[in-house]
Amino acid sequence: MQCTKTLVLTVTTLLCLFNLPSHAETRIVSTDAAVTQIIFALAMDDALAGVDVTSTLPPGYREIPVVGYHRALSPEGLLALNPTLVIGSEHIGPAKILSTLDSAGIPLLQLPTANTIEDLKQNIASIAEAMGDVSKAESTLAELDQQRSILAAAPLSEARIAFVLAVEPGKLRIAGNGTSGDAFITLLGADNIADFDAYRTVSAEAILDLAPTVILVAGHEGATPARLLELNSILRHSQAAKSGLILPVEAANLVAGLSPKAVVDAVVLTESIARQPVR
Repeated sequence: MQCTKTLVLTVTTLLCLFNLPSHAETRIVSTDAAVTQIIFALAMDDALAGVDVTSTLPPGYREIPVVGYHRALSPEGLLALNPTLVIGSEHIGPAKILSTLDSAGIPLLQLPTANTIEDLKQNIASIAEAMGDVSKAESTLAELDQQRSILAAAPLSEARIAFVLAVEPGKLRIAGNGTSGDAFITLLGADNIADFDAYRTVSAEAILDLAPTVILVAGHEGATPARLLELNSILRHSQAAKSGLILPVEAANLVAGLSPKAVVDAVVLTESIARQPVR
């Protein structure tokens, strides 16, 4: 989940060079969970022809082909869907995907990882433009501005947060600088207890020594606050546990940076944490 800040192919270039069809004729393959969320938020999901395995569809939604994991996509699988546009993050792979799409004349929009709400807004505007209707983004962007105001009005500046990505007995993988977990902590206006880059496996004792007032557990592969404490009972002595602030976070909303639902999660968590004394 390391982050860079490059937009590989601009929307303007896509529109000019490839003469993209109108939204009604567009067949989009989304290779990123955040991109899929944005397409639904824009109410342009009728154009979806395929999604990657990290994408979550609404319950009861129509069946959409799954093209695999966004870092390990099948070129043949993508081409079989006859896309008019493929949208994903900077992490799309393998490298063969890029050359295959280029050879087939299929435009690829790669968006930079969203580390802030402003980054996310730019990605939303880019997707709406690429799909031929910038007006679709207006309400979604306004909603993000409103959520940003809520977060700014109640920053958790006193909170010291550990973001736990993986739970094992005695060993916990936590988010350091430059990760999606760190971006989420920053969104909350709090401090990350980790003083290193990327994700790193540390002991439960080491986390306890860092005195987190809040522990966020990324919910995937059976990871829950209860499971964390079951496997690492020493953390029951943490201020986070004593305050009832070992809380779940939906990992799928942070696969490749901030997503629209991650911002909603942040607002909900801010309200939950604010109800407890954070010291």
